[in-house]
Amino acid sequence: DVTCGWWVGNSVVTNKSSRFIGSHVAHTGLICFAAGANTLWELARYNPDIPMGHQGMVSIPHLASIGIGFDPTGTVFDGTSIAFIGVFHLICSMVYAGAGLSHSLLFSEDTQNSSGLWADDRPEHRQASRYKLEWDNPDNQTFILGHHLIFFGVARIWFVEWARIHGIYDPAIGAVRQVEYNLNLTNIWNHQFDSLSIDSLEDVMGGHAFLAFVEITGGAFHIATKQTGEYTEFKGKNILSAEAVLSWSLAGIG
Repeated sequence: DVTCGWWVGNSVVTNKSSRFIGSHVAHTGLICFAAGANTLWELARYNPDIPMGHQGMVSIPHLASIGIGFDPTGTVFDGTSIAFIGVFHLICSMVYAGAGLSHSLLFSEDTQNSSGLWADDRPEHRQASRYKLEWDNPDNQTFILGHHLIFFGVARIWFVEWARIHGIYDPAIGAVRQVEYNLNLTNIWNHQFDSLSIDSLEDVMGGHAFLAFVEITGGAFHIATKQTGEYTEFKGKNILSAEAVLSWSLAGIG
């Protein structure tokens, strides 16, 4: 039963989980295409004799901050690695676009009922049905939440290891350097209240390493356990939104 108005965007994909996936994959493809296209556009117009901030650039400065496109001193420009990143994003956007179109035009509307292209007579795709969003199913909510948290944790580990092995830009010395994370739990706890005053990349990476552990552990807990406590309609409709807000807040603290 659809009880929300037509202006609520996701109401059009009620009981159409494959269409819901398709719209999100297509959205991801648009973002990926924009990132790749903008990177190549900036690369074609980049002038190494002028500061990037004076050229109105966005993508290349972000790549430079994680040590891509420049030597450790930030003075020697290497356009090959930046071009690779841009082209790679464009290729990925085409893959996302194909997946989005497949879910929107070819696959069955509801992943819970069919795994085939047009065939409603095919057997149920039990693995895919586990990820079908059901607001009135608390076990489904906590199962999906757990996977989201694990993905966030893995992304943090990737960032921490990139900084440790490859290095990131340190504005204090004006160069790219390798950063070993400082897993000091006292500092991490205290920095919850003074995050704007953090001046050590080691502490920043330590916060990310700690949050990776917390998110992966919490994700595994949500996947392995059932919903605890009283389940209400309010709790069900806000649990995933709360997870997103919490994750981004923790990112800021880290």
